[in-house]
Amino acid sequence: MKKKYTKKELEQFKKKLLSEKQRVLDEVGELSQSNLKTSISDQSGENSRYSYHLGDVASLSYEREFSMGLAERQQKYLEQIEEALERIEEGTYGICKVTGELIPAERLKEVPVAKYSVKGKEILEKQRQKA
Repeated sequence: MKKKYTKKELEQFKKKLLSEKQRVLDEVGELSQSNLKTSISDQSGENSRYSYHLGDVASLSYEREFSMGLAERQQKYLEQIEEALERIEEGTYGICKVTGELIPAERLKEVPVAKYSVKGKEILEKQRQKA
């Protein structure tokens, strides 16, 4: 049974992680651009001639909070991508942090930032339930 991924396999995972990182950065950029436009139009008073309907205000507030929550999740995901890239450099990528076993390539293709095998994740869940 294999203990590590080959350099070639790691390169493929690295490419996937880097393209995922770029996709997230593009999304975050679009989010902050739309938030910036919204706050500029709010500040400039473009909409102040009209009285806001309570539903509109709630909707705007929800959209902004939703965007902020999304940006926060994207930020966490970016951190996970960075950690995965570091593990590639260290030679520990694809090795479960709980069991020490190789995480199946299929799992890493689906979840490139995975630190645990399914078995490792189940062990962690059981430990959390006991605590």
